[in-house]
Amino acid sequence: MNAPDPGTRAPTRLGREGIALPLALLGLVAVSLMVTAALLTSSTEVAVSGAHRDAARGLYDTNGVLEQYVAARASAAGTRLQEGTATFVGADGRTYDLRIGGLEQEVGPLPPPAPGGLPGMFMDETFSIVVSPPQGRGRSVGALVAARRTLLNARFNVSAGFTSGGNVSIGGSSLVSNGATNQTACDSSAAPYSVEVTQGATIAAGEKNVEGATRVSATVKAQLMNQVFGQGVTLETLAQSASLKFGPMFDQAGVPATAGQPATSAWTAPRWNNGRRPSDVDYPDLAEDDSLYNWGCPSSDVDAKKYNCTDAGKKRFVVVAIDASQLQGQEVILNGDWGQGILMILNGSLAIQGNFVFRGILLVEKDLKVGGGTGQFEGKLEGTVISFGENSNVTDDIRGNAVIRYNRCSINDAQNALNSRRLLDMPQILQGRTFSWFELVR
Repeated sequence: MNAPDPGTRAPTRLGREGIALPLALLGLVAVSLMVTAALLTSSTEVAVSGAHRDAARGLYDTNGVLEQYVAARASAAGTRLQEGTATFVGADGRTYDLRIGGLEQEVGPLPPPAPGGLPGMFMDETFSIVVSPPQGRGRSVGALVAARRTLLNARFNVSAGFTSGGNVSIGGSSLVSNGATNQTACDSSAAPYSVEVTQGATIAAGEKNVEGATRVSATVKAQLMNQVFGQGVTLETLAQSASLKFGPMFDQAGVPATAGQPATSAWTAPRWNNGRRPSDVDYPDLAEDDSLYNWGCPSSDVDAKKYNCTDAGKKRFVVVAIDASQLQGQEVILNGDWGQGILMILNGSLAIQGNFVFRGILLVEKDLKVGGGTGQFEGKLEGTVISFGENSNVTDDIRGNAVIRYNRCSINDAQNALNSRRLLDMPQILQGRTFSWFELVR
């Protein structure tokens, strides 16, 4: 038998002793991946949950500010909502920004009043309120809010084309009419009188100077204002609702220097100046001038004389109040051009020097002088004129070619203009809670 070769070894059979370490390493890797995935999933869930919690808290905080703001407005006095921006401190002590926008406005008559009561009107307004968190960090929310204003209409109890608290003299070719003939833009009936004066006053007029009966009433001059406006209402009370104001009594009155803008208590009223046109300087937003004063355009009077009215002018019925106290002789002077609506002269008299047309209601606290026109068109006042003669014994004097004619339709247009202005001064009553809630995602 041959002996094994001493230079070689016999082959060894394979075993499992060396596989444990790789398997252990692979297991550690798998477990590490699983743990890492679990940690990532857990931290992600925590982050998502925290973000949702913070977002929900921010949403509720912002919505709470919205509801608090509306509730505060509902319990406040006076005008509560108007377009613009505001700030409000929430329950969390942070200051939130608010944007308020007007969306819709509806004006209409109130239901018929009780017998003997005054008719009224309402204004329904819809506002959008958007509340944003401080520095815009968070969720903004908004809602719609409805509010209503109501008003008992102002009245003008007149029964003549021209009513005066003192003596009246009518001469030349002038005419004061009860509206029985030649009314324009109206088919209303005539007034009972052409001229009516208070107890003890006189009327001096030729037969051709009046159309319709004249009357000396039993009303004393001191009570004329109460008879015309109603008990407790004065010319100064009505003047506070004028859309255009001139003179020192309106300083700091909380009315904008530019009509139609938000009110401010820092406004100083422009002074009336008998020597220049007021509209360009004092109320620059009144575009499309139709006349020197830009007080609307009575197209039935002006177009007939071949002077065109713009569409904006035909629709503009102004309420103008002029304080004459700073003028020499306390007298407002008008000469030429036209207007429509209501014109009030306070603390003084009015002198119309000719060629001036006004359609509506003219109220003068003291006295009236009219010298009719020979220029573009004859001086004309269509509607009603009331001169209260307060603290004065001067005779109201109507001369030249002037015409004062009663016109119920023009009076109604003027009353509507005044009541529409007064309605804006009435307090808002919020109609229930917010509605149409919405969220602005950031």
